[in-house]
Amino acid sequence: MAVKGFEGIDSGMFADALDILGHDGAMVGLQPLSHGQKFHGRALTVRMLVGTPGTFGADEIALGQILARASAGDVITIDVGGEYITVWGELAAMAAQNLGVSGLIVDGAVRDADIMRALGFPVLARHICPTAGKTRLRLGSVNEEPVKVGGVSVRPGDFVFADETGAVVVPQAMYDDALNELDKIKAKEDVFKEGLAKGLPYLEAAKGMGLKQI
Repeated sequence: MAVKGFEGIDSGMFADALDILGHDGAMVGLQPLSHGQKFHGRALTVRMLVGTPGTFGADEIALGQILARASAGDVITIDVGGEYITVWGELAAMAAQNLGVSGLIVDGAVRDADIMRALGFPVLARHICPTAGKTRLRLGSVNEEPVKVGGVSVRPGDFVFADETGAVVVPQAMYDDALNELDKIKAKEDVFKEGLAKGLPYLEAAKGMGLKQI
């Protein structure tokens, strides 16, 4: 790929690349914890089983088991079914940072938001709330099966790119093709931006992308 380290790349470009390939990998309904965050890596998928208070033992949330499977560069991707139940907070974020984890995506809730912002640990989550996961959540699986997060199926090892706008999941089998399309999109957008920077009208600058209308 011509763009090293995904410099100048955003989640919208990845979504456009997947659209060209006939695949919708853009997650929906998730919000960034911090402004300006950008992270990417391979998905470490986690499924949580959900109950009411007292359904499970306090230790069955088993965050230690998740972190024991995590490696540098992973994006921990947790399916909590969209519930207002916290699965992640300050202590887990500190441990994940120590491992070099790239970031966290949760279809559920996180807490200790101010502290995680101060730590600089990147997070996308559906909710922020104080409700504890202990006795309400039980670990179902770690990196053993696809999970659904933000309306998208995520398989272990899929590539995830996230920024302040949102997150996009690239299936492993489509990764190389997606990067090829991404290069083309980046090159065209650079030409478009150059035209606008020179003061060209919008439609005139768009011709640099090979488009008559946009």
